[in-house]
Amino acid sequence: MTLAAPLYLSLINFNIIQIGLVYVAVMAFAVTLSLLLGALGDRRGYKKALIISEVFPVVGALGLALSTSPPVIILSIVVAGVTGLSGGMRGAFSPGMTAFIASENRDDKSRVGRLSQLTLVSSLFSIVGAGMLISQSLLGGQFGGEGAYRLLFLAAAALLAASLASLLFLRETERPRKTSRVMQRSSLRYTLNVMVINAFNGAGIGMAVPLLPLILAIAFRFPVNDAALYVGIIYVPSYAATMLGSWLSGRLSGRFDVLSVASFGRVGAGLLGIALGAIFALQYYGVLTFLPLLAMAMAVYALRSLVAGFGGPSISALNVRGIHSQDYGTASSVQSLAQSLATGSSGLSGYLADAMLPAPILIGGALQIVSGALYPKLLKGVQSGGGKRRATA
Repeated sequence: MTLAAPLYLSLINFNIIQIGLVYVAVMAFAVTLSLLLGALGDRRGYKKALIISEVFPVVGALGLALSTSPPVIILSIVVAGVTGLSGGMRGAFSPGMTAFIASENRDDKSRVGRLSQLTLVSSLFSIVGAGMLISQSLLGGQFGGEGAYRLLFLAAAALLAASLASLLFLRETERPRKTSRVMQRSSLRYTLNVMVINAFNGAGIGMAVPLLPLILAIAFRFPVNDAALYVGIIYVPSYAATMLGSWLSGRLSGRFDVLSVASFGRVGAGLLGIALGAIFALQYYGVLTFLPLLAMAMAVYALRSLVAGFGGPSISALNVRGIHSQDYGTASSVQSLAQSLATGSSGLSGYLADAMLPAPILIGGALQIVSGALYPKLLKGVQSGGGKRRATA
């Protein structure tokens, strides 16, 4: 659904500026939902928050499958929360997931290990999602382009319903009673630092990621009716790379400090994002020939997904390292507030892409580099629970 949404909107005659503005509404809804579910999780359990959060994508997918009305399609995309994360990580995270993992696993190593397992599985099955996107061109001959998308959205709704049902079997240990109205002061101080970092990363993601499938299709001038085929093929290696990165993250957890890995993941993803934007510029403005640049784009994006997959679990573990156990849900939701609000830069990305197609990718990469560079400056020396490390002789 993440890959299909901008391509589907383009097929039904939304321009790139309008699509960028749709994603602003997506982010606004995600912010509201995340804040409400984070507070609910701290008080009533993260399992309940996870189950509620999974209802909305099911409803959104059904709306996309059953309606041809543009307002309903936009509302469905907003409710579904179709955002963009690197590689196959989108399937592993929803409001409450980071808080649940932090609550059930008390140290960085075990948290990174669990998050790596989740990312590995979601990346593996994201390849199935890319295969569904590829099949859109094949189904288009029988059902028409729009009909093929709607059929695949119906299949996505069934998969999301199965995901929702699986959460009913989740077991959660008893939560500590929440004593603060919002969160403790130590949690708040740490959260504010994470929010600064997330604001830069969110702005970078909003610029570069939601419209990336469409920018890719425009840069390489894929035929509108076959764009899903080509984009799906290009994304398969990136999902496999995310899977490899998350596997390596799990295997090497404990050997590297999560702070260093998180910084590396963000800076590396930003640098490779800038390289990808440069390739788009060379192709779109006719500097080099088609096939070599397409192969380079696939390789660079796969490498970016590898780096992001390796750094992602450490980033999530680091974000809750300095948070009190009773504040995981609220803190992780407030942290995501900065990222989600900044991801509203997708509204600007449409205008930038209209003026200079690769601009959002280049700017997004630069913002991610800033985000990665801030980790050691703002979060260094904090242990689990919010305490500062003391120097020893």
